[in-house]
Amino acid sequence: MILLITGSVDGTADRLVSRYGEGIFRLNHDLLEDYDIEFTQTHWSITSPAGLSVNSATVSAACWWKAFSYWKPDLSKYAAAEARYLCRDLYGWCLMNRKVIGNPPDFHNRLGKMTILAAAAKYFPVPDTLTSVNLAGAKALEGKKVVAKSLSSETSEDKKVLLTTEVDISTLHPKFVWYLQEVVQSQYDVTVFYCDGRCFSFGRDRSGLSGLDWRAEQSFDYSEQEWFPFELDSVVTDSLRMLSAELDLEFGRYDFMLDDSGALAFLEVNANGQWVFLDITDKYGLLDCVVTWMKKSATSTL
Repeated sequence: MILLITGSVDGTADRLVSRYGEGIFRLNHDLLEDYDIEFTQTHWSITSPAGLSVNSATVSAACWWKAFSYWKPDLSKYAAAEARYLCRDLYGWCLMNRKVIGNPPDFHNRLGKMTILAAAAKYFPVPDTLTSVNLAGAKALEGKKVVAKSLSSETSEDKKVLLTTEVDISTLHPKFVWYLQEVVQSQYDVTVFYCDGRCFSFGRDRSGLSGLDWRAEQSFDYSEQEWFPFELDSVVTDSLRMLSAELDLEFGRYDFMLDDSGALAFLEVNANGQWVFLDITDKYGLLDCVVTWMKKSATSTL
């Protein structure tokens, strides 16, 4: 039995559980009060509101998917922290007993964006990038178009998110932590979902965008396909496999921009990046690939 630690409002988890069928147990971190959970120093067990059960003897693997991305508004800070800790503890037990699949919840905290960029630069062009305090090193970006991005992707106190935004370095507050990157001139975004050695690549024309970041104009009703298959050559595919092995990445979504020379400029990888929006009607096989990988990976932990 796979223990899928996720949240109650995650559409990707909905589709994974539906396609997987029997053999997967969904633990919604924001609805822990609906489960019966027992965890001692010798064993643990969880029973769902529907009467399904998983325990330390029957679990084949734990998979962490987008957990902690949503909380009920009426849940207190302390209650939320306790629930988060319990979920991490359950995952930790599975980790200690070699029963985990997928990327760990601390993947990005462990590596970080600059470290990943340095690894990617061995295989792909990478735009000049700087993380700076007191604007140290900013002179290297003078005369170039520059965007600011978020390192953490956290929301601000007023629930806003910093998307990719063009900035004038001379106007930036020097005491802030800035993550700055040279603008890549491009008319095409390319994203590659990587899973179990397979690369599913898609492109999106930028000509209709009103801003720099396609996420600001993404449709969340998933009624129309916005991304379409983009052919990768064997050199790029092999490079993605080697980079994934170097990062110890089992699956994830790589983001690129097709620059004016026709090369794919590497921007970032999201180890738990959403991918359903790339294949909203299950036409291209992403969901089947993930479910097959989960079943195979869970079997290998037994």
